[in-house]
Amino acid sequence: MTPKSTSGNLKLSDLLDAADTNEVHVLRALLQMSHAVLCANYFDEALEQIAHHSLLALGAASVSISRWDRDDDMLHTLINVGDLGPEEERWPENEVYSVNDERKVMQLLRQGLPYLNSIDDIDQSPENLAMLRWAGKESEVAVPVMYNDTIWGEIWATGVDGRRFGPGDIQVLQAIAAHTAVAIGRSELFSAVWGQAFEDPLTGLANRRRLDEIFDSMDVDEVRPALLVCDLDNFKEVNDQHGHPAGDALLRIVAHALDGTAATTAGSLVARMGGDEFCIVLPRSTLADAERFAVDATRAIIEEASQHVSLSWGAAISESAIATGPALVAAADAALLQSKRLGPGRFSVGIADQDAVPPPEHRRRGADQPAPDIVARVVEVLDAHRPKTAATALQTLAVHVCHAVNAAAWSVSVMTEDGEAVRSLRGIDSSRDGASGLRVLAESEDETYRLADYPATAEAIATGGAFVAAVDLPDSDPNEVELLEKLGYFAVLAVGVTDGSDRFLVEIYSDTAHTELAAIRPHVRVLAHYCCTVVPDPS
Repeated sequence: MTPKSTSGNLKLSDLLDAADTNEVHVLRALLQMSHAVLCANYFDEALEQIAHHSLLALGAASVSISRWDRDDDMLHTLINVGDLGPEEERWPENEVYSVNDERKVMQLLRQGLPYLNSIDDIDQSPENLAMLRWAGKESEVAVPVMYNDTIWGEIWATGVDGRRFGPGDIQVLQAIAAHTAVAIGRSELFSAVWGQAFEDPLTGLANRRRLDEIFDSMDVDEVRPALLVCDLDNFKEVNDQHGHPAGDALLRIVAHALDGTAATTAGSLVARMGGDEFCIVLPRSTLADAERFAVDATRAIIEEASQHVSLSWGAAISESAIATGPALVAAADAALLQSKRLGPGRFSVGIADQDAVPPPEHRRRGADQPAPDIVARVVEVLDAHRPKTAATALQTLAVHVCHAVNAAAWSVSVMTEDGEAVRSLRGIDSSRDGASGLRVLAESEDETYRLADYPATAEAIATGGAFVAAVDLPDSDPNEVELLEKLGYFAVLAVGVTDGSDRFLVEIYSDTAHTELAAIRPHVRVLAHYCCTVVPDPS
């Protein structure tokens, strides 16, 4: 009997199940793609479905869909799926290629000629071969996408593990290109093609184009806005461990919480800048207002996500040197970068540039063995940059240790000439919000402490030793504990060192526990002494 649906109509999916052909997976992929394109509400959604089903239909390693910008003769990649090559991203913001750099691409876009290549083709050009090897692929196939009788762009697929494409694959890809043309037509009907709309399709927030339009029409002196930028810490791990649907769901949660928090400020705007980065404009607001927003929004995000979510924040307000929207974004971005340099979950309004060489934006260490990586990284940085002074080298050490163990604050001090006290040279303080875990950064104040009041510190400086003091450590110097409670921290790792002329004290503070500081104490002590032996660059 012929399979029928409950309504009496023939079910194509049942026919595919009964079909005796090796190409059923291709037909099924095309059928599912047709349905997805017709049901998609946004162009990005349709594009993702097309790329995904193309991957299945071809048995490819990766698939990329790119748009041809005729004005600058560049190919702009819109999406990559599958096993991605170096520097490739699923939704790239600025992945572009010159059409004139490769003859086969130029012929595809200008003459509509599809192409096939593999690393074992006899007539393979050196450029094509180098490109495939750079991408870690063995073969490629590409066809043009036509829309309204003109070439719109390209669909490109790659193969590995012996996969070689042939004429049949070109035909399949040409059928897929036809579905892409349908998606383009639908997207124009919804006014959402190429980012011309002002709404981010994933989150429903304003997009970068809308933000730029707001800035163009904004009188900064009149509006007096505070501007925040934030992004999710370790967001890539969410996508890698749980998949992109989980990452998209988290972005929607963040967007909803940010929008809800901003609703209490009249005239505010929340925009998705791209990826996991967001921007918030708060009219007639101060840096204190921006800080409150970051704390409240982080709490709301954690509550909605039902899990701990960490964000890094940067904020800026308009002033004489920051008189335009783009200047505000740049200042807030600089503050965000500073937050991320000291670890996740921090808020900064911008602190005077540190002499220290900053750590990478991501955390390099494993949670179980932080110390060896600290040693390797700090030695590598000091050897590469050769700080001019021991004080600068010690600041580099403090920043990297703070970043590696997610400490709350750091400080580098020097003993006074009379040998009776230590005076702060440079440092970063922070206060921690208990509900969200967000740490608000501030530059340390200049302080002087009498060594007679802190015998453990005096001994460390005199002997080049190190100690850990904590609120819950019975053997801690009581004066050190009293100072910790005054500063709002839980534990401190202190190391004394000399460069032969000055004596320094390096301090790393924790607001949660002392155990990790105790684990790295010997490593930081050795590194502090190494900092004082680094030969300055003669230049």
